[in-house]
Amino acid sequence: MSVVKEHVNATDASVLLGARGTASSPWRVWGTRLLPYALMIALIILFSAITPAFLTLDNVFNILRSSSVLMVLACASTVVILSGSIDLSVGAVAALTGTIAVVFTANGMPGLVWLALPIGLACGLLNGLLVAYAKLPSFLTTLGVLFIFNGLALRLTGGSAQSMNQPFLDEATNGAAVLGIPNIVWWAVIAFGIMATVVYRTPFGRHIYAIGGNERVARLSGLPVNRAKFWMFGLSGLFAGIGGLLLIGQGGGSSPGMGDVFLLNAIAAVVMGGTALNGGSGGPARTVVGVLTLGIVTNGMTLTQVDPNYQTVIFGVIVLFAVLVTVRRSETGVVK
Repeated sequence: MSVVKEHVNATDASVLLGARGTASSPWRVWGTRLLPYALMIALIILFSAITPAFLTLDNVFNILRSSSVLMVLACASTVVILSGSIDLSVGAVAALTGTIAVVFTANGMPGLVWLALPIGLACGLLNGLLVAYAKLPSFLTTLGVLFIFNGLALRLTGGSAQSMNQPFLDEATNGAAVLGIPNIVWWAVIAFGIMATVVYRTPFGRHIYAIGGNERVARLSGLPVNRAKFWMFGLSGLFAGIGGLLLIGQGGGSSPGMGDVFLLNAIAAVVMGGTALNGGSGGPARTVVGVLTLGIVTNGMTLTQVDPNYQTVIFGVIVLFAVLVTVRRSETGVVK
């Protein structure tokens, strides 16, 4: 506990210092802290002014529904990025676990779809083993694993879309049983609640922040760095498995490359929310802001009939802006 306290004290001190060791203005600190929220609010105002269909209850539910799987996978990415590492395989793990669940259903074993969760955990622990104990760089490791998992998913389906008949998953993702809010949104809320509790309220979460702040200091202070990184990747894989189940439930089956879109979107959402790519600051609460911002941008551009080719360009501009904000946050030591 003393180690964590020292880390927090050092971080608090850095908030008052700029990149060159000079005192930072409190206005600058609060300004950089609130920028992700300001961006999200500005986008809401912009799209509401352009089209009255944007700020309606039905459309709000559409944004939340379409953002739910990304929320779960972004939570998976958040815990890894907080430590200063990166996991490029969350989309591939979701695709593999979802595909395995569909295969079980197609072969008359619908009860085995829940094996997607331990399989996701195992995939994450494989990453953790290679990064934490084999000392391989997380970027290259998870990039290689991404290709392996995507290849296995394609092999299982023969490269074609597979439909699924699983009433429970269909209701869990496409129904709306509580307060008229889509059920898939509740699953995303539960996933966020679990991850937020782990990150903010447990010693494991404090270890992740300490490792992201300065891994060398964390090792010298006696923190179980290797063990924390091992289970951190395992937790990421478990959440990717949950995302895989939600993905096939929402789509009614699996399709080739169904996890590809989440590869960069999950990381972009984490960064746009204000979690620094070099670790040590941010967290799941900020990831919610990033996910909602991406959902608002996607939905707003669709409603305003922006050319799909320009949508990609706009996405890139917004992500670059978010990265710039994150870098400034890291320089000034701004923390959650």
